Amino acid sequence: MKKKIVVTVGDPAGCGPFITLKAIDRFNKKAHFIVVADRVILERYSIFKKVSRKIELIDVKTPGINNLELGCPSYLGGRASINYLKIALKTIRKEKIQNLVTAPLSKEAVKMSLKNFSGHTEFLANYFKVRNVLMMMVDGNFRVVLATRHIPLRDVPSAITKRLMQNTLKLTHKSLKDIFHIRNPRIAVASLNPHAGVDTFLGKEELLVKDAIDTLPFKVYGPYPSDTLFLLYRRNKYDCVIACYHDQAMIPFKLLSFKKGVNVTLGLPIIRVSPAHGTAFDIVRERKIPSHYSMFSAFNIAEKLSL
Repeated sequence: MKKKIVVTVGDPAGCGPFITLKAIDRFNKKAHFIVVADRVILERYSIFKKVSRKIELIDVKTPGINNLELGCPSYLGGRASINYLKIALKTIRKEKIQNLVTAPLSKEAVKMSLKNFSGHTEFLANYFKVRNVLMMMVDGNFRVVLATRHIPLRDVPSAITKRLMQNTLKLTHKSLKDIFHIRNPRIAVASLNPHAGVDTFLGKEELLVKDAIDTLPFKVYGPYPSDTLFLLYRRNKYDCVIACYHDQAMIPFKLLSFKKGVNVTLGLPIIRVSPAHGTAFDIVRERKIPSHYSMFSAFNIAEKLSL
């Protein structure tokens, strides 16, 4: 039986429409793709004629979409991309589908029509009325979870609390068992401060992390210095690393997995996967061919994972 995967193409002026079509064309596993987009945008790409036989298209018919300029963020592109997501979520609820893949959208473009929008993750959490959600970056067995997401670096230390770390570790442990089917997950935590700072003048946040770890009924390793932790991970020491802030996770992850890495949202009642890159407006604007590898990985992981 084919697994149904609902797909949104993200900002229609970005790389999303093309990488969606290209990744579906390359995909050779059994899956039923329900793509939410504007047909007139997809028809701009010659590959659509070939791929159209492999998808069920929900044509949104966004007013004025014919006038969209490719490679540029705009009110029209932002409004279209958030409507694709809303329609996809309605389809998921109506047909009881478990898998959603979202191509990149532009936060700046969406905020032109939806002022409080802060990203896919927060929008989905609000839609499903879920309080605790996490971004897990995935490339095969390489997994990194962000304890904090898109906040200024100066705000990270005050955001690292015992409760935050407890909730992060509990949800990560549960997801590794339930979604990735790892019987005894090995989770390591990266320190916020240099050299893990424990028992030094640097170590306030690390002591909070240790306090959180000590309350848990399962084994967690660390906090360890982040400048060596990822080396240990690559030697198959752990199943997942918890990073304290965005760039602590994304710099090593993108260095090692830029082309194939994806984002899996933990804590939702569905499986949601997205590429680990943005809209690539510059590449589209310069009429270069954007890489579809991360989108292809997103489809592979969405087809593989289950709740």
